Amino acid sequence: MTYVVLSVVALALIAAATVPVLRRVERPPLLLTALVLLVLTVVFDNIIVGVGLVAYDESLISGVLMPIAPIEDLAYAIGSVMLVPALWILFGRRRDGSAGATSTGAADHDAQEPQP
Repeated sequence: MTYVVLSVVALALIAAATVPVLRRVERPPLLLTALVLLVLTVVFDNIIVGVGLVAYDESLISGVLMPIAPIEDLAYAIGSVMLVPALWILFGRRRDGSAGATSTGAADHDAQEPQP
């Protein structure tokens, strides 16, 4: 199985599981997060491939490089932008019964706890 096929399958599964939750999330923060993670992925993946820390089997990559690392590496960043917020919302709902834990909600909760 090539990295492209693996990436597409993984992203499709992540999208199927997270899109229903992410439809309720504001888009600008997700897009900004995606942009930052994609830029950092391009920079640092090229560094680690360039110095020889990571190598790829040429027969398993698409051949599209950015400029040294394969483009398939961007799938990890895209997947994390979908998966992490969805898990945050889902686990936040289970913990406090709200639509999602927020930093304000957590601070309010901590402020209401009695101090020893």
